[in-house]
Amino acid sequence: MYRGMLSLKHPEISASKIKRAIRETIHNKISLEEQIWINRIEQIRKQFTDNPTPVTVLDYGAGNPDSQRSEDEMTHGMASAVTYGEISLGSKPALWALLLLKLIRMLQPELAIELGTCIGISTAYQSVAQLLNGKGRLISIEGSEVIANIAKKNLESLMLDQTEIICGTFKEVLPEILEKTSAVDYVFIDGHHDEQATIAYFELLLPHLSSGAILVFDDISWSSGMRRAWEKISKHSAVTFAVDLKMLGICRMN
Repeated sequence: MYRGMLSLKHPEISASKIKRAIRETIHNKISLEEQIWINRIEQIRKQFTDNPTPVTVLDYGAGNPDSQRSEDEMTHGMASAVTYGEISLGSKPALWALLLLKLIRMLQPELAIELGTCIGISTAYQSVAQLLNGKGRLISIEGSEVIANIAKKNLESLMLDQTEIICGTFKEVLPEILEKTSAVDYVFIDGHHDEQATIAYFELLLPHLSSGAILVFDDISWSSGMRRAWEKISKHSAVTFAVDLKMLGICRMN
């Protein structure tokens, strides 16, 4: 994260805002009101971490880097028996969730979209940032109905009413959302860690992005395929500049 911040030398004002967000994350610069919210969110995370309650979920993602799932398996989902604790491991660690909060605090997006809700931890961090900004709304998409319902309850407990969680696969739901919404200012892509799928979501989003929109890609070093996807996306002609943080990749669009 530190090396990524040092590499960010683009003259755009949004670059300085992203650099500041990274710096404040590294140095744990958190306001009192941010800390109060973070404590509440992390308490929810803690409740799930050691929860042994079993549940069966459908996973529409790429599994793990060695899974080699077929397109058909990812389209129809793979059923797996897991615990609440195991599900919660898919949430962004607190450090990276804080960076998402700081990015939204700095960039002030009106409309944000998240692909991959999990139990709603990163969703809550981003939603809180918009709440503290006093503007903006967030739409988050989750493929598993079981997990989406968990996330909805978690956000309801925090009374983050400006955030909407929609259940469905990214391939099915994202086009419908984009048809109904105005220009999108910010997108966090975290869920379907497949090379071709990630590129396809990027290309689908392109016509619907506002000028200067920010795209954040999670797990860009998760697999060789994800690295290839990131390299292709970060060098796209529509990208003004890109920041490689190894865990996350951030693109500023034209």
